[in-house]
Amino acid sequence: MNLRNFSRLSVFLCLTIICFSSTRALAQKHQKEQPGSAGKSAYDFNPEYEKVKSRVSYVPGVKVIRGETHVIVPEQEFFCPAGSVFKFNNGDIQVFDRRSSDGGKTWLQVAHILENSTYQYPDPDGEVVMFQSDNQAGGSTSAGRPEISLQKTDEEGVLEANFFRSKDNGLTRVSDPARVYLPEKFKNWSGVLCRNIVGLNDGSLLMSMYLRSGDKKSIENKFRDIVLKSSDRGKTWHYLSTVAFDMSEDNRGEGFNEASLLVLPDGKINCYMRSGASYQASLGSFNNNDWDNKMPFSFGQQTPIYKTVSVDGGKNWSMPDPITSHGVWPDATLMINGIIALTYGRPGNWIMFNLGESDTWGPIIPFYNDLYPPDCGNYVSVAEVAPDILLVVYSRTNPNDHWKSELVGTYFNVKAMTEK
Repeated sequence: MNLRNFSRLSVFLCLTIICFSSTRALAQKHQKEQPGSAGKSAYDFNPEYEKVKSRVSYVPGVKVIRGETHVIVPEQEFFCPAGSVFKFNNGDIQVFDRRSSDGGKTWLQVAHILENSTYQYPDPDGEVVMFQSDNQAGGSTSAGRPEISLQKTDEEGVLEANFFRSKDNGLTRVSDPARVYLPEKFKNWSGVLCRNIVGLNDGSLLMSMYLRSGDKKSIENKFRDIVLKSSDRGKTWHYLSTVAFDMSEDNRGEGFNEASLLVLPDGKINCYMRSGASYQASLGSFNNNDWDNKMPFSFGQQTPIYKTVSVDGGKNWSMPDPITSHGVWPDATLMINGIIALTYGRPGNWIMFNLGESDTWGPIIPFYNDLYPPDCGNYVSVAEVAPDILLVVYSRTNPNDHWKSELVGTYFNVKAMTEK
């Protein structure tokens, strides 16, 4: 090799090394700046966690291992940081305005937030429909709130709500306002839509609503849960049935609200409902005699999550049964392995499990307890993002500024265990 060729080769190698080093540094910088990076897919659940006693919970038939927790949405101003998560038909997972296409390894910001009501028709249809999760309710940072506002129309008993459709797994959307028709009894009542849209085998949709008369001297001032049905893909919604109401004087405080619907393979519909559960004087305290009057809510009583069941498509419902000691904003999912997971909160965040629609729940796991934001503390949701893997999403509030919160996700490995 002559000197000229050697010099050219040296220059080429130097330029290659410099280029590779710059590219690697840029990639590392981008990876650090990317919020929610989890290193590897969360579907590859770390088997070492099963060896950590504090991470493992089990009852006969169900074993739960708590995995990693990652920041998904960086800290920002929230009035009501509700943690919602949804898995689309193409495998994408979305939390607020962050979306992951690689199993939670990275999260990219997208144009639209995840609406709490989001529903996607099965493939090959795949249309995504949703109400807009937006309710002013005392705060300017209202996007993503759990309630869905309704506006009055010129027709008596007819309300309108912002409604959207998407043909590309929720990346873009078109507005298609929906109309809600209420019976004579409720025409002057106030209320909001809440939680998830679910689909039935006949193609119709169900959505829950809670409302009350507004007359503080009347027993009807307590919330009641009703179900609305749409047979035209969400364009119009009509009253189908009352799920639950509370005619007692002070038994459950608020009545029934924040219902979460879960449709089972056999056609049964489970409905899980809040009945109260206000903030406590101190975190984790159940001492209602030590009430802090500076807290934002008036009820100093912890009340259960209730469950009721319909076997006729939502026309009739069983008597509500309490299934927890407390809780708000329940969310339920049926896993591929047949286990139902239910999340709820306040005080603290909790998840519990039910196998085969049994009368008992377990294990019951508290997994987070900390400071409250201005409103909607401990609002949690859950999705199965891979077989046996749950992603539970919730907020963590800045201890020095309760207006600022981040949304995080904790992974759980949930196994159906058969006795040998």
